[in-house]
Amino acid sequence: MKWTNDQQAAIDARGSHVLVSAAAGSGKTAVLVERLASRLLDETDELTADRMLVVTFTNAAAAEMKRRIAKALDQALRDDPENAYIRKQRQMLNRALITTIHSFCLEVIRENYYLLDLDPAFKIAEERDLVLLQDDVLEDVLEDAYGEQDQAFFALIDAYTSDRGDSEIEELILGLYHYARTLPDPEAYLDELVSLYQFDGDPDDEQLLIEFGHLLWVDIEKALRQLRRVAIELRLAGYEAQSENVQQAILPFANLDPNSFKWSELETASRAVKFGTMKSVQKKDEHHVYHTVLKPAYDQAKKKLSEATAQAGTSGADYLEVLMTQCPLVETLVKTVRTFGAAYEQAKRDRAFVDFSDLEHYALAILRDGDGPSSVASLYKQRFAEVLIDEYQDTNEIQETIIGLVSHEAEHVGNLFMVGDIKQSIYRFRHAEPRLFIEKATRFKQGGSGQRIDLSQNFRSRAEVLHGINDLFVRLMDEEVSEIEYDEAARLVPGRAYEELEARPELILVNGESRDLSKQELEGRAIATRILELVSGEEPFKVTDEATGLLRSCEYRDIVILVRSKKERVEQLMDILTQYNIPAYTDSDGGYFQATEIRMMLAVLKLIDNPLQDIPLAGALRSPMFGFSDQELAKIRLESEDSFFEALKAKADDEDDLGLKCGDVLDALSAWRTFARNHSLSELIQQVFNDTGFYDFAGGLPGGKGRQENLKALYDRALSYERSGYRGLYRFLRVMDRLQDNGEDLSEARSLGEEENVVRIMTVHKSKGLEFPVTIVAQLGKQFNKRDQMQRVIFHKRYGISLDAIDVVTRTKTETFVKEMIRRDLDATMKAEEMRVLYVALTRAKEKLILVGTIKEPGKQIQKWLHVEQTGTTLSAESRRDAKTYLDWVAPALLKLEGAASFLEQQGLPVIAPQPEATPWTYRIIGEGDLAEVATLQEMMAQLHHVKQFEAIDFKVKDEANVSEFVHKAFAYAYPAQAATETAAKQTVTELKRALQLEQAAFEETYRATDTPYREPKWKQSQQTGAERGTTLHLVFQLIDPSKPLDVQIDRWEAESMLSPVEAETARLASPEIEAFFASETGRSLTAALQTGTGWRELPFTYTVPAERVNPTGVFTDEHVLIQGIIDCLFYDGETYVLLDYKSDSVLFSSGSREAAKQMLRDRYHVQLSLYREAIEAIWGITVGQMLIYSLELQEIVVL
Repeated sequence: MKWTNDQQAAIDARGSHVLVSAAAGSGKTAVLVERLASRLLDETDELTADRMLVVTFTNAAAAEMKRRIAKALDQALRDDPENAYIRKQRQMLNRALITTIHSFCLEVIRENYYLLDLDPAFKIAEERDLVLLQDDVLEDVLEDAYGEQDQAFFALIDAYTSDRGDSEIEELILGLYHYARTLPDPEAYLDELVSLYQFDGDPDDEQLLIEFGHLLWVDIEKALRQLRRVAIELRLAGYEAQSENVQQAILPFANLDPNSFKWSELETASRAVKFGTMKSVQKKDEHHVYHTVLKPAYDQAKKKLSEATAQAGTSGADYLEVLMTQCPLVETLVKTVRTFGAAYEQAKRDRAFVDFSDLEHYALAILRDGDGPSSVASLYKQRFAEVLIDEYQDTNEIQETIIGLVSHEAEHVGNLFMVGDIKQSIYRFRHAEPRLFIEKATRFKQGGSGQRIDLSQNFRSRAEVLHGINDLFVRLMDEEVSEIEYDEAARLVPGRAYEELEARPELILVNGESRDLSKQELEGRAIATRILELVSGEEPFKVTDEATGLLRSCEYRDIVILVRSKKERVEQLMDILTQYNIPAYTDSDGGYFQATEIRMMLAVLKLIDNPLQDIPLAGALRSPMFGFSDQELAKIRLESEDSFFEALKAKADDEDDLGLKCGDVLDALSAWRTFARNHSLSELIQQVFNDTGFYDFAGGLPGGKGRQENLKALYDRALSYERSGYRGLYRFLRVMDRLQDNGEDLSEARSLGEEENVVRIMTVHKSKGLEFPVTIVAQLGKQFNKRDQMQRVIFHKRYGISLDAIDVVTRTKTETFVKEMIRRDLDATMKAEEMRVLYVALTRAKEKLILVGTIKEPGKQIQKWLHVEQTGTTLSAESRRDAKTYLDWVAPALLKLEGAASFLEQQGLPVIAPQPEATPWTYRIIGEGDLAEVATLQEMMAQLHHVKQFEAIDFKVKDEANVSEFVHKAFAYAYPAQAATETAAKQTVTELKRALQLEQAAFEETYRATDTPYREPKWKQSQQTGAERGTTLHLVFQLIDPSKPLDVQIDRWEAESMLSPVEAETARLASPEIEAFFASETGRSLTAALQTGTGWRELPFTYTVPAERVNPTGVFTDEHVLIQGIIDCLFYDGETYVLLDYKSDSVLFSSGSREAAKQMLRDRYHVQLSLYREAIEAIWGITVGQMLIYSLELQEIVVL
């Protein structure tokens, strides 16, 4: 491979710390692999495989890195098979530390647990267990505190709790505890927290107040700029008196040094601001501009200055006094948090529990001695010749400290190799600290002792896409607002040659005005319309086929829709695409608690626990379990002014239909509450399923299988909760609430494979590291999420905690200036991060980039965007800080480019100083009238089921003379497709296999696929049947990571409720057979394929076959049947594609010999695997070279 100069520099760099700033698509991973492989192959290099630490962001990235290095070493061995040095390096690679930071911490702890007095049998605790343990410990801590009759504690309780209980103080304690644990030294942070509220000097000397003054100065200066502009415009328009009045308001700040003023100076100037009475101007035509432009501009600036000076004019001593009144409360809070932390730590040790935060802090405790490295850290320093950190921009402070303790301190002789892209740092919510990268990048660039290498050449995307991204971000990113300067080093340089094609990036503005459709529906339909144009329009978009390098028509699989968050009505977007006959898929991570069936079940469980909860009661009544309409709920509500439950009871006294219905609900709740007293939680859930039929009902809904899997997961979660020794419905529900609040959401079962020809919908974070031929970035008109800034209590590294000042006597609260400082800082960091999120989204595109956002009144909104100020080519810092949506950045930047001129003229809008661009964007407004029509039900059915249209027979009697002929015709009529009525339109492969085997055996009777007897879900059975064992083992083969011990994985699957206890026992019994497979040559080939991304497990497919293959004795007229199946495994072994199926059949006893057993398997499954091969070759366009069966009983591969 030919490397660029910058790539080669990164590969060859030695002798100091190195920071590689690797832009999107710059071949970063290939460079890292080449660097490590070349060093390992160099006998003169001190680096050996056991002397390197490679830290990656995910386990998958670590496995891929190790696989690629192994591949390079294997190739070197093939070229020089006698080279003992290379062979030794290859052997040592298995012991190389190529891992995540948490796994490295775990390694450090396991090797040095005795230094912490830690149980060597410690385990990573489940989140559920930690939640329950935290609740128990906190309950004890609060109970002890109440018992001590501590007045300071009571004052804290009075200030920060309500009459509804201790939940608010509990959240405060847990919130502060967990935030402190994100920092390298939690105790130091808690100490500093108290000191922030202690003042004893001149307010002018207090750093917090000085910083607050500079924040206010930003607002004051902004208002002053507007007033100066208004004063000039007034004077130019002839309004001298009014202009003089405006200038008088500005004068108090004339001598204030914005860089070094004291609070008292700012306070004095702010109090001196006076707005004189503006001389009135008659409302005549000649003064139209004054009244419509100049006076409103003055009023707006005056308001802004008045608001800012009202804060700045407050006494500094008063501000500090308010803070100091909170100091005793903060001291008590910190004391309580420390008491909880110590008790929680001991409780975890008693149970040998370790959480992920412990991993980092325990490793830090082992590696650090005071402010320097410990003796253990010194050993690691000697061991590691290179410490390589991938995705360095996402490193947090604890991780930075750990890395620093095991690498060389001196940068000029350092061994630390850091790789990342600051523009893609989007994990601040995980406490990533991008400033670590920025600080080193700046220092190394300015001649620091380390090296900085920039990889800016992009080998992913078309030049049109890259130029479009550059044109946008050079106008958005700078150090002042986004923490990043989009300079020449940051610009993306095309590095891949594509065949020429019209592929300009697009900005689509959706007109959100409609009487019938919401903004979300309009945008979804606009996206669907554009997808149809790309895939099946008059001129479909062309993409480059990766296999051939030639252009081909765009398919659904080439398209991704990126959204900021899964919570933003993704399901609605999925439904809209379905209406347009566009197949779509979204990874359902994080959707468990939002799933309808789970919300319904949790609502019912909450009612059983406590029926006096209006929202769960209304939700349960409205659900299919009870089936109340909105009108019926309204009638119930009118029965009583008390709780909804009291209203329900009152209505149940009536003898009408609704009253009887209410009585049934009360009877059901009473029965379940009685049942719950004497039975386990899991039995209660099963009883609700049995009584309501809800499990079966959910199975009949769209996506029914996935919905039932969700309900099964709830049942399994209850079982796991009880196995942990916990009891009680209330506590279980509290755990569910906490898991949901903490974002520890379970995942819904997938119903569609990722290799299908579907449009994918995913979050920007999920897309990071991926690439797509066509990328649609949606929902750009949605407002930024400011939830964190709106929290009652916010924690901050620099400014501490945003407690309100509470007067417990009057029960009033006052926001402190510290809270405003924290909110402003959070808003600034949020905007910087959102800009990087936008960058990540746009750089996923390979050949086509489409931005979509919805606005109302496009003409007015575009005019506002056109008047956004700029500083040079960059949008003003003020406008970027004030942005509420992505469109507030994107539209002002793009609408001022040369390419927008014709679009603006078409809209009758002014063209304001067009700026040059590398690649013109295209612009489009889509209104309701421009949307494609949704597919009709008939069209959808025709496409899905190949419905054949038949001409209706006219049975109407037209002449009594031919009645006899008519009757004969009617009763003798033979439906030409009678066989089709006896054959299900959708079959499984197993059913088709059975039909063909029956035909071959000359059986005369026919089978209907729909005649399968009903079986209860497997989790209701007391033991597994043979078929259930087979299903369990297939699941194990789907989940297993061949590189890890199977017994450990089975324990984890059971703990995470991925396997039930019965299923886990089946898996343990079959462990020897499973391990034997992965030790075989075929198993090793599969493992290698899975690591390279050329192996696939559990592939679902749908395929049509002639109906006579299903019903051999029927007579058909060109009917087809949909065949559905799931392929156990398909992989590429380097020479051909291999189809593999796992079988747990007992054949050895009945066949009498191993050869006869293998032949029995061939006969039994030849039809099934042949159909699999036929489907694969037809759908994926590949050739399957081998069909194999792995028999668990024989522990042998059977070749078909």
